[in-house]
Amino acid sequence: IGRRRPAKNTMQLPAGFPAGKQAWRTLPMTSLISGKRIRMSMMPMLMMLLLPWAAFGVTAWLAAFRAKYLFPYCVDLILVAFVLLWLASVFAAVYARFRIAEPTWYTYLCCALGVAVVAGPLCGDHIFRSLTQHYYRVGDLKTLHGVDVAVDKGDAMLDAGIVDFAQGNYLDGMRAWHFKHHTAYCVAPVVTNQTAGPVSGSYDFWAVGKDCCSLTSSDFRCGAWGHPHADRAIRVLADQDVPFYRLAVQQAETLYGLVAANPVFFKWSDDPESEVATWFAQAMRNFTFDLTVAFMVSLFALSCAAYRFSWMAPALAMTDELFVSGKSYGTGQGP
Repeated sequence: IGRRRPAKNTMQLPAGFPAGKQAWRTLPMTSLISGKRIRMSMMPMLMMLLLPWAAFGVTAWLAAFRAKYLFPYCVDLILVAFVLLWLASVFAAVYARFRIAEPTWYTYLCCALGVAVVAGPLCGDHIFRSLTQHYYRVGDLKTLHGVDVAVDKGDAMLDAGIVDFAQGNYLDGMRAWHFKHHTAYCVAPVVTNQTAGPVSGSYDFWAVGKDCCSLTSSDFRCGAWGHPHADRAIRVLADQDVPFYRLAVQQAETLYGLVAANPVFFKWSDDPESEVATWFAQAMRNFTFDLTVAFMVSLFALSCAAYRFSWMAPALAMTDELFVSGKSYGTGQGP
């Protein structure tokens, strides 16, 4: 089958072909063929660049910041709506394959949106779990001053986000230990030099960290352990880490003969407020980096597609005359 530009607007088909415009729907044809380079319209190309990038940015923002913390179910519904939008683009791309002579950009938009609505929530969720979730949790809790491990109990600290320990409280690095599960989860009790031990007999306050202690001896080097005036701490609330810290405390109980009835975990720090603020600043840097990379990827993919498509011309624009077995049957515009 071949086509060339006709001299007149007529159609004569062999016996067995349906008449009128239906004839063209029965004939096999490709949507694009190699041809002379054509110009690309800037407005559709701009949409192809910005729509996937915007979808990535919006979904990543929703999954990474306060909306996810305050309204997680609403955010999930919005993300589902973006998936439905992508499915609509899939339907449009499939429809274009059968109805439109140039379905290429529909297919490109479908693929680009699919990548965006998957990558955006994944990047945002990583930022949320590693940084912003802890930032918002600590910010919603109290700052307690003058906490003395000799008299205070762990179950009274459940609403504490930042703790200022009383004078004489310090890390007991000689009774530190760990639990190894891919990562070394290190713990050390917070004690006081005012008494021989807690009045209740329970060591409930523990400084913690990951991969910052010896695996063969009592050697705790987590957080601001070496700062001479550090007596403050940030509450550790990471759901994925707390169970392993509990296991490390249980091993320390067995090894040193301690009792920890209600252990609470803290990261030792000399300036907790500034450290917590850096979590949100780092989250913004990560989000900006992800957004920049997404734009560059979108621009590169669009440039490659546009270069390829610019050398392809619509088949129907190149010819209107139908040939079957080398014989001309006129134009395909129908009566």
